[in-house]
Amino acid sequence: PDPPSLDIEGAGEFTDWVPVAMDDSDGDGVWSVNLGPIPPGEYGHKFIYGGLWQNDLSSAETHWVDNVENRNFRVGDCTKPLLHTLDSNTASDGSLNATLQFQSASNAAEIDPTSLLVTVGGVEVQPEVDVATGVITISETNLALGKHSIHVWAADTDGQVIEQAPYFLPLWIEEESFDWRDGLMYFAMLDRFRNSDIESDEPICDPEEGVEEIANLQGGDIQGLINSIEEGYLDELGIRSIWLSPLNQNAEGGWYDRGGNILFTSYHGYWPTETREVETCLGDVNGDADTRLRELVQVAHDHGIRILLDLVLNHVHQEHPWVEEHPEWFNQSCVCGLDNCDWEERRLDCWFTNYLPDLNYRQHDLVTQAVSDVTWWMEEYDIDGFRIDAAKHMDTVILNNIRLQLEEAVDDQGGADLYLVGETFTGGDGHDDIMRYVSDNQLHGQFDFPLMWSIRNSFIWGGTMRDLDNKVQTGLYRYGDSLMSPFAGNHDITRLATEISGGGWGPWDNTPDYMAEGENVITQPEMIETLSLIHAFTFTQPGVPLLYYGDEIGLAGDGDPDNRRMMNFEPYLSENQRTMLSNTQGIVQARNSSVALRRGAHQTLWVDDSLYIYARYTEDEVALVVLNIGYDTREQRLPIPFEEWEGMTLETLIGSESEATIQEQQLTISIPARQYGIYRVR
Repeated sequence: PDPPSLDIEGAGEFTDWVPVAMDDSDGDGVWSVNLGPIPPGEYGHKFIYGGLWQNDLSSAETHWVDNVENRNFRVGDCTKPLLHTLDSNTASDGSLNATLQFQSASNAAEIDPTSLLVTVGGVEVQPEVDVATGVITISETNLALGKHSIHVWAADTDGQVIEQAPYFLPLWIEEESFDWRDGLMYFAMLDRFRNSDIESDEPICDPEEGVEEIANLQGGDIQGLINSIEEGYLDELGIRSIWLSPLNQNAEGGWYDRGGNILFTSYHGYWPTETREVETCLGDVNGDADTRLRELVQVAHDHGIRILLDLVLNHVHQEHPWVEEHPEWFNQSCVCGLDNCDWEERRLDCWFTNYLPDLNYRQHDLVTQAVSDVTWWMEEYDIDGFRIDAAKHMDTVILNNIRLQLEEAVDDQGGADLYLVGETFTGGDGHDDIMRYVSDNQLHGQFDFPLMWSIRNSFIWGGTMRDLDNKVQTGLYRYGDSLMSPFAGNHDITRLATEISGGGWGPWDNTPDYMAEGENVITQPEMIETLSLIHAFTFTQPGVPLLYYGDEIGLAGDGDPDNRRMMNFEPYLSENQRTMLSNTQGIVQARNSSVALRRGAHQTLWVDDSLYIYARYTEDEVALVVLNIGYDTREQRLPIPFEEWEGMTLETLIGSESEATIQEQQLTISIPARQYGIYRVR
């Protein structure tokens, strides 16, 4: 509110919640009050307009006090100097420039040039320093393509070290400015992706006795993923970001499932026992896990691939030190889904199982610690983004404060854009569930579960293309500009190949792998056709499409843990798997070759029960996607959607058996049964 006559007051923990008058004596619309020195820390506070306490928290960090949510007020340590970015830029010729400002502490001491240590991409460099102004100038040339983050350590002449030490500024040198939509995201469950020690007789971590192999440690490691990147496997798939399964140190031993009948290990990474330690079992006989993670990030960055860490923030394992050190940080509640403890009604405080205590983010000390831990992972390992596990099971205060504080530290300083994508497991109509956690001060986007169910319905369960387009249109309307991730499979649901072949074996019953074995139940050509159609649709949707490891070859698997089998690579692929991999690569490369398919708007041109035609377009390019799920060749004519198309031709990006032409104000499509075509208008 801005009327000058309106009284505005402020109150918070720093005033013992006693309102203090704010002033706008110069009439510029900015109301302020001098509260005097406040000790460093974080404080809940509210504004009071005309005697009414305000609860608009839409654009602010928040802070719970006595079960009331307030704005969060962060006070830095004025005895420590600061750094901030004045300017930064990079160019594809290998040049990098950054100008930083040293801001003196309350002692007014200047920067001590002898204390200054600057690294660019981990390599120490020599900046220029103007002591009088505190300006630090960093200029490097002939750098290779990839990420070259700046880290700075500095102190003043009184020996006070900068508050952010080290100051972190992530920068990339690339031929083309990166957009998170520019390539697929790949989810690699590290224990199940690739074992670099497969020929070793001394694994880093032995499987646990008494636990079935399917739920046990299987030896996948970080070096296995490094090998796949270096061999070009992910480049050939067009991957531009990798979501890693959780990396925190996890509980050892076997632990019973929710029913108390079957033992599992923590191979998946979702039972953290330490907050800032990399899981030992992800190392290999030649390198520890911490070293390998640093190498993985460097190798990925050299290939232009971003790394996202999976954040497990909803809970810890009962062996985590917080359980004894900070019992007030945990909800004392019931187990989700058991004993009348409803998953939805108790989503914020129920425990996933009795050894995974649920964290309570209405304890602000916990919020402060969690944000600090996330920031540490980002800066320590040069991480590019985060996947947030179980977003709907946490109070939004943690998503809010992580997003705003990371953006303040990185994006607002001119660093590379971060990406926060959440997991809210929901049904086909769960758009409200998803968008509850997506905004300018929470997540950038979420995995599109409603679309995933519709994909399976239309391509596998007998639904229509009309059904699928309805879901696409709903998403376009409901999600707006949010950076969602369309997907068709992940680690919590039946594998696509098994769903196509009928499913129903159960997670412990050795689901047959028809792509790797002989024909049975369903012929591989039909399975390959269906999987390829699913990929052609999913990978041409707006957003950041996700590919779950193994779906590129049609890996089998029923529910968890069967859907987390060990990955297969050459020379051990079947001919069916090779064909599927080739199809997947072709679809992704078609997407990556077209700006319109990556970044363009979406427009449906034709849809009926079996045929779906849509365009993705920018100001400079139009791409066309044609999908036929029917068992007959389809020929379809429709008026050209844009006048500019007249006189242009269609370049086939993929789909040699299909045809599309533009002639006499008509777009003519001919596409065989169970096929897809992707084109670019020239």
